[in-house]
Amino acid sequence: VVPALSAIIKALTVPGDKVIVQTPAYNCFYSSIRNDGCELSANNLVYRDGRYSIDFDDLEAKAADPKTKILLLCNPHNPVGRVWTPEELRHIGDICLRNGVFVVADEIHCELTYEGHDYTPFASLSEHFQQNSVTCVSPSKAFNLAGLQIANIIAADEEVRRRIDRAININEVCDVNPFGVIATIAAYNEGGTWLDALRKYLRGNYEYLCRFFAKRLPQYPVLPLEGTYLVWIDCRALGIGSDATTLRLQEEQKLMINSGTMYGPGGEGFIRLNIACPRALLADGLERMARVLEQNEE
Repeated sequence: VVPALSAIIKALTVPGDKVIVQTPAYNCFYSSIRNDGCELSANNLVYRDGRYSIDFDDLEAKAADPKTKILLLCNPHNPVGRVWTPEELRHIGDICLRNGVFVVADEIHCELTYEGHDYTPFASLSEHFQQNSVTCVSPSKAFNLAGLQIANIIAADEEVRRRIDRAININEVCDVNPFGVIATIAAYNEGGTWLDALRKYLRGNYEYLCRFFAKRLPQYPVLPLEGTYLVWIDCRALGIGSDATTLRLQEEQKLMINSGTMYGPGGEGFIRLNIACPRALLADGLERMARVLEQNEE
C-alpha cells in the first residue's frame, strides 16, 4: 500500500501541493508526501477523555486552502485505533467535495475491527464519494502477507485510474508478485474462518493487556481499540517523552516498541504496541515493560 499511496499522490498532485493528514498518523504517510514534493497539512485529531475525534472545523479550514489537493484518510486509523463511523466519514466526504479535495483512503486494516465497531468503506457511502476517492486495501495486515508485497487500488473514475497507472509505471512497481496474487485470492476466498478466530484472539490479547495495565500500570491510560492490532498507550505521566521511554525499554529490557513521535504531531508522550503475537510473548513483553515503567515510579 505504501508504494500505492506514493503513486497516487504523484498522479494527482504537482510539487508544492498540500496533502491533509489526520495526525498522529501512520509514519509512511509523511515520507510519501515528502518524496512526491508535496507539503503536509496536519489536521490534528482531538484527544479528550481517553478518545480521539476529528476536528472538523480545522479540517474545513485546511481543505479550503486552494493548494490542498488530497486528504489521506486512514480508516481504521493507525495508530489511534479508531474505526470511523459512517457519520464521521460523511462529514469528511462532504467537506472534501465542497472544497475540491480528493480522498485517498488507506483501509488496509479494514478486516481487523471488533464488536460494536463495524468498518465502513468510505467509497460505499455515496456515488459522489466513490468518484472523488481512491481506496487502497491489502491482505497484508489481516492475513500476515506483507512479505508478498501485494495490494489493491480501487478507483471508480477512469481518468484517475489512467493517471495512477501511469504513475505506477513511472515508479517501476507495475509488476506484482505472482505469489501475492494467488495468496490474495486464497485469503479472500478461503480465509474467513481463520480471520474470525484471529479477531477473537487479538481481542483476547487486548483485554489481557488492559487487565495488566489496570493492575500494574494504572497511571498509563490504554486507549480503546476499535480496530487494528496496534494499541496506543498514553505514557505522558512518565514525564520523559516517547523517545526516551522506548530507548529505555530497548536498552534495559530488549523490548522494541514504537515511539509516538514516529507518527507526527500529537504523538509525543504516547507509545504504540503491536499485540499480534502469541499471548505468552505478549505477557513476557508486558512484564519487561512493567520493570521499566514501575521502576521509574519508585
